[in-house]
Amino acid sequence: MKHTITRIAATLLAVIFNLTAAMAATPAGTKVYPKISSTQQIELIGGSTETATWPVPSASTYKIWVQIPPTSTASNATYTVYPNGNAVGNSTCSSTDPTYPCFQVTIDQATASNGWVQLKLNKLAATTWQFNKYGYVSTNASNISSTEQLGVAQVSFQSTIAPPPVIKIGQSYQGGKIFYIDSSKQHGLIAAPYDQTLAYPNNGIQWYNGSYIVTGAGGIAIGTGQANTAAIVKAQGAGSYAASLCDNLNLGGYTDWYLPSRDELNQLYFNKAVVGGFASGSYWGSSESDDVNAWNQHFGIGNQYYNLKFYTLAVRCIRSF
Repeated sequence: MKHTITRIAATLLAVIFNLTAAMAATPAGTKVYPKISSTQQIELIGGSTETATWPVPSASTYKIWVQIPPTSTASNATYTVYPNGNAVGNSTCSSTDPTYPCFQVTIDQATASNGWVQLKLNKLAATTWQFNKYGYVSTNASNISSTEQLGVAQVSFQSTIAPPPVIKIGQSYQGGKIFYIDSSKQHGLIAAPYDQTLAYPNNGIQWYNGSYIVTGAGGIAIGTGQANTAAIVKAQGAGSYAASLCDNLNLGGYTDWYLPSRDELNQLYFNKAVVGGFASGSYWGSSESDDVNAWNQHFGIGNQYYNLKFYTLAVRCIRSF
């Protein structure tokens, strides 16, 4: 049986899954208190129909843990899991319902008093549940004896999805240093950790490959440098020039480096201090102005210009992530 419930199949048999109670340490995850009370714990008297509900913190895949108060005595406390929520007025719990599947897990609270237990299918600790934003867990005391109490404390939704990595400007990452992060907070631009050529008058490299031609590298915005570089190399062919230098670069295990566009070059200038290693001179960008000129930026004063393509300027290659 596949333990991770990624999509509840309509053919899954409706069955009440029993849980062998096992004490556990406080689990990691988002703790949610019962919907009907703001206190940490309440007791439902056996035979009552009052329901306690814990809404899912957000749509995701979780392991579910239930905290049992010390005064709980219900030997057959039933917890119900609705991964997709429940239709209004629907009192039937069916695991085969294709739209609103429902699963029940029973806990012997008398043996799990004052501890945490996991809601598991077939006693399998690997059990996880995929919730949409309307999913929830609930319980009530209608099926236990009036001499018993069903303890209700909090539920821990323990995410099984690894959080995205935390990235920041200036961080060493994937072959270089991050100098730009987009609105997703997970993607951006990386600069090589050092110049690929020095600034004028110390060496440098030309933008063109010996002839003034329009290459079609007209993109200036962030996100256009890679396409510019490909267009330049396609138009100018093999040789030693700024775009080919980046296109052929193998650094840090990565080979997808390119010459930054005008706006990418400007962003690189803004964060030059945290990236480091820049000269006080001009650096080529991949954005061309016409057949004769292309954009560059002076990393001493910050000004951007377009200059003749035969000038020999510095190059700092970048890549996307």
